[in-house]
Amino acid sequence: MASISASVGEGGVNKEADVEVIQQMLVDAGQNPGIVDGDYGGNTRDAILAFQRTFSANPDGRIDPGGQTLRRLAEASGKPAPAPSAGPAAAPSQFTDWSGDSSQWPQDKKLASLEASFRPKVERIIDRLAKAGYQPKIVFGWRSTEVQRRLVREGKSKVNFSFHNAQTPKGIPNAWAVDLVDKRWAWNEPDCMKFFNALGAEAKVEGLVWGGDWTGFRDWAHIQGRQNSELAKVKAESGL
Repeated sequence: MASISASVGEGGVNKEADVEVIQQMLVDAGQNPGIVDGDYGGNTRDAILAFQRTFSANPDGRIDPGGQTLRRLAEASGKPAPAPSAGPAAAPSQFTDWSGDSSQWPQDKKLASLEASFRPKVERIIDRLAKAGYQPKIVFGWRSTEVQRRLVREGKSKVNFSFHNAQTPKGIPNAWAVDLVDKRWAWNEPDCMKFFNALGAEAKVEGLVWGGDWTGFRDWAHIQGRQNSELAKVKAESGL
């Protein structure tokens, strides 16, 4: 039964034993990762992306334990993967009170307010930025629609519903967006731009959208896990 202990691919842990498992599965699925040697490189990355394109319009080049790509790859290679667990809830159970100013919540609560599959990507970005010498701080994870409307009035946003406002149908925060700054600089130029450019680069490693790429309204601190074209769908999913 095929299994890996940690992520393989872009931004992954890429343990040698896990990479070798994935390389062999890719070969069995008709892809070409190069030599099956446990060494993650361009050939393996390209093979993962090529395989993901067979079922997804938005490949991210990453395979996670229990994730969709591993399950699909197991089916294609004839090596069944372990059944996935139920996965994380939309928010960890230790947080039940979501009232108050969400910009003042502690960092772990802001992380907990993020959508379950989006959250680990943000955590990896924060970890890599910290290792690079930055001091990342979440300003906003989830925020209420009331706060969103206030930001529009203040000229700090262009939309009355954003991916920050996403929630479950039961009203539990389930945000698809997060705003990050370096706590030393916040939005103070020119130093802040070093951090924001690093943030944008790391967001792209995880296959996320970076607001700094937008031309009409550059939102340097903003990253999100869904495309802007999906905003109406996310609003409907939120029951709003």
